[in-house]
Amino acid sequence: MSLITLGVVITVLITTVSVLILVDQFTRGYARAEVETRLKQLAWQMQDALERGMAEREIDMRLLVARPSVRAAKDLDRVRRVLNELQTNVPHYAWIGMARPDGTVLVATNGLLEGQSVAERPWFKGGQKDAYSADYHPAILLEKKLPVQAEPWRFVDIAAPVLDMEGRYIGVMGMHLSWGWAREIAAKLLDPTGNRYDVEVLIVRSDGVVLLGPKGLEETVINTESFRASQSAGTGGSTVETWPDGRRYMAGYSRTGQDSGMKLKWSVIVRQPETVALEAFRDLERRVILVGALTGAVLVILAFVLTRRLVAPINALSAALEQRASGLHEVTIPLVNSYREIQLLSATLVSMVEREESYLRELRSLNESLEHRVAERTSRLHETATALQQSLDKQQANQIQLEESAAELRAILENAQDAFIAADEHGHVVEWNRQAELLLGWPRGEAMGRDMAGLIIPPDMRAAHHRGMEQFLKDGTSVVINNRIELQALHRDGHELPVEITVGHVKRQSGHLFIAFLHDITERLAFRDQMRELALTDVLTSLPNRRAFSDRLPEGMMRARRAHQLLALFFMDIDGFKAINDRYGHEAGDELLVEFARRLQASVRDVDTVARLAGDEFVVILENLHYQSDALMVAEKILHTIREPFQLTHSTVNVSSSIGVAVYLPDQDGEIGPEELLSMADKAMYAAKRLGKNRIELGKVTDA
Repeated sequence: MSLITLGVVITVLITTVSVLILVDQFTRGYARAEVETRLKQLAWQMQDALERGMAEREIDMRLLVARPSVRAAKDLDRVRRVLNELQTNVPHYAWIGMARPDGTVLVATNGLLEGQSVAERPWFKGGQKDAYSADYHPAILLEKKLPVQAEPWRFVDIAAPVLDMEGRYIGVMGMHLSWGWAREIAAKLLDPTGNRYDVEVLIVRSDGVVLLGPKGLEETVINTESFRASQSAGTGGSTVETWPDGRRYMAGYSRTGQDSGMKLKWSVIVRQPETVALEAFRDLERRVILVGALTGAVLVILAFVLTRRLVAPINALSAALEQRASGLHEVTIPLVNSYREIQLLSATLVSMVEREESYLRELRSLNESLEHRVAERTSRLHETATALQQSLDKQQANQIQLEESAAELRAILENAQDAFIAADEHGHVVEWNRQAELLLGWPRGEAMGRDMAGLIIPPDMRAAHHRGMEQFLKDGTSVVINNRIELQALHRDGHELPVEITVGHVKRQSGHLFIAFLHDITERLAFRDQMRELALTDVLTSLPNRRAFSDRLPEGMMRARRAHQLLALFFMDIDGFKAINDRYGHEAGDELLVEFARRLQASVRDVDTVARLAGDEFVVILENLHYQSDALMVAEKILHTIREPFQLTHSTVNVSSSIGVAVYLPDQDGEIGPEELLSMADKAMYAAKRLGKNRIELGKVTDA
């Protein structure tokens, strides 16, 4: 057997084994990655379910303590019905109750613990000032009062202070969320896989105590690699580790409260025995090895047979070539007819030998004529060198003239009143005058050669700039070039400044040149903004005027529709304002209007809008409301504020106000426009005046 045959057989064997090893390594890594990804996703899903569940419970608490019946705390039967109804809707609430400031339970679901003291319970202490969430713990007072169940009662506590309608602290509302809630989430998550693939979910407290998991691990302390990693990882992950029971597990992990704002920090670990997780891969590995071995044996046999058949004629050609190389030119190249490829190779070699002998004869003839041509070309080269020297002298004179013109142009640009910048088609700065240094903060030496977009164009505008440059270089169209436009430029220190820019373009033989003149328009824009602000501001009270109100009301209604929240519009005037003007004069009336506007602004939030329409007519826009009663409560606050005496320069006056309230319900009144809402509030105000003034009237949709 020849070396070629042996080499081919060994190559086939090595290739087959290498492919088997690569396939095995790839499938092993792919199977492990798939299992880790699945376990990590289960951990994320469990974390998300816990966070969403706690968020829903906190929303229940906020809604509960905001209910008027709870804040009044007078009709205890009604409050108990509210608590029982919430417990019925969310069965995992084992107990809900409200305690007085001294810790005595005032009212609770099904009357449990009413009259008993919970003053020493952590949920009562923690919920007196702010929302409170307590970690998993055993039942204490309720263990014997709640129904008997298979698992012992374990609670997550949620509490919040209860404030009356005047904002005074009157007690603490507490909820005991049964830990069965977390068990139910885990059961639903693992229902398709748990029994078949031995997948287990563990919820672990920050101190390593297992809150939920296999029976033998619950309420024990663990310190596994997955637990430690979950305490420090921000986004979760997966690992392979050995647990205290001696078995190796593949585990995915995550931690609650990383991005959701959830107060309770639990580690979620989803584990599966490594042997179970990789069982399918082991079966596939055995089949791949068997098929690979059979395939390798077949390939080795085929390689041996085919190589033997190919090598014999090649050996004959090789022997003839070696003889000719040793000087035996009379030896002929044999024509092999065993198969087409070798036949073609042998015929080609014969033809090459014949052409080589012909080329040698021609080479001798060409060598004789080459010396004559070299002499002739040397003479011509001397003549060309003389002409080239004359051309270089002329070019040098032109270069001097160009340098003088460039120096003149640079002097003009350096003394220009506007900043001048030039850049090539790649956006690199090729010119930067003194005014550009003063306007943009970059010295010329640092700016030259750098990317113009990175120097002067704000980051949020660079993508549009690059698209515009590509479009211009592609088809010659641009909305910027050869136009005067206003935009923001970036100063070296990072602040943006408004400029007026004119961009020109010069087509060069080697590319493009873009030139730009920039002028600072900060003062011009400030004057324009001042004029616009004056046009939208009431001169006397400095409140938004009718024009500004006409812009803000539609915007507020649009935000209310998007957020599905209520918006309220107040239309009011000063009762008896004409009498104040007639008695004390217009200066006192103007002073009253200014003080009236100040009290209105102080009675509402900074996000609300107070505007003066005309005379003594004012409007208020309240946004982000949950209930209609919120708007009426603000209106009552305004009435109370207006009733206080007004201390004017020369007198003290007492006035009141009539307020018409129009409430916009986006989910019900979506077709009502700003004009209809204003008309509704206006008619409600006149109804308040007809009913005796100094009062509030709620507008109706039929009045719009």
